[in-house]
Amino acid sequence: MQPENQSGGQEKRKSFIEDARRGQIVAATIETIAEIGYARASFVQIARRAGISPGLITYHFAKREELMKQVMQTVHGSMDHALSARAEGSESYCAAIRHLIEGFVHYCAEHPSELIAIGQIASAARDAQAAQEWYQEQAAATLTEMEDMFREGQQAGELRAFSPRVMAVSIIGAMEAAPGELMAHPDTDVAQYAKELADIFELAVRAA
Repeated sequence: MQPENQSGGQEKRKSFIEDARRGQIVAATIETIAEIGYARASFVQIARRAGISPGLITYHFAKREELMKQVMQTVHGSMDHALSARAEGSESYCAAIRHLIEGFVHYCAEHPSELIAIGQIASAARDAQAAQEWYQEQAAATLTEMEDMFREGQQAGELRAFSPRVMAVSIIGAMEAAPGELMAHPDTDVAQYAKELADIFELAVRAA
């Protein structure tokens, strides 16, 4: 009979290996979509980039749709972590807004493949319904969180009177335009772009 702690250790090791393999597949999927496009990113192409067999992908992701949803979740998780790290400990609502905007622009500049991948998945016509639904839920949650932050800032007297909804939609729209601008103009001064975009909205929201 196998000792219980040994069995538990094997299970943890198996879980670690499976998580690592799933991460490898997701990373290869991102790079494949960024290079050849969503429509051509088949399991065969992804497996070739990852250096594994297509069958190993289907072992972890039975359907292409499942893999695309995991890509979306992985990229957004990475982005949330990066933005939270920048905004953590902000001394004011204006500072938090600035850190959020600047952090997003820098993330886009540092992770172009990830932004291309989730952009193509979000606009895909097929095989990505679960990913699109998850993305829409996250977008709605982000919008609500930003609205709530604006209301809190207004109640604290730090932010001027404005529609939290309109301002949240405006900031998110400006942020979503950043990846395309940076990709179209690779010589852009990212730090300056991030600063000026943050300046615009800091001036727009702060109380006189």
